[in-house]
Amino acid sequence: MAYEIPDSMDDLVYFSRRNIAETRGKTIGWVPKVDCEKCKNGLMGKPVDPKTKKVKVRALEYVCNHCGHIEPKPEHETKLKALIIYECPFCEHRSETAVPFARKSWYGKKAIVFQCDKCKEKLGLVKKLGVPADFMAKVRGEPVKGKKKAVEPVEDEDDDF
Repeated sequence: MAYEIPDSMDDLVYFSRRNIAETRGKTIGWVPKVDCEKCKNGLMGKPVDPKTKKVKVRALEYVCNHCGHIEPKPEHETKLKALIIYECPFCEHRSETAVPFARKSWYGKKAIVFQCDKCKEKLGLVKKLGVPADFMAKVRGEPVKGKKKAVEPVEDEDDDF
């Protein structure tokens, strides 16, 4: 695959660079904008405030920058794919993956969840900077205190991306 890290945020919905664990394991993840289904010429993105010329990050719709076509946020985000380059903190395998752009519960935190190609361990690109304590314990080889339920989708109406 050989994903190329984008130079600019202009064609992206989301970008993140995180450490998965304290000392090892890194991720770089981004979500490219998709083409407008109506005109096929423009990219769908959050609307821009005409006064301030800034993107309305809390908007509940996506707008085509060419024809003005509008799609509701939940409908549009099902079409988005997160592209991730990672280094697994367990087996130190480096790889790339593409997963649906959906936040799920991962050790009690909202994250884009993906799986290591080599060791099949579930990893996450967390929304906030903190790394779950149970996950860190697992990386260090310690017993996990509060085993969480299986990964399930999390409903969040006011996501900031």
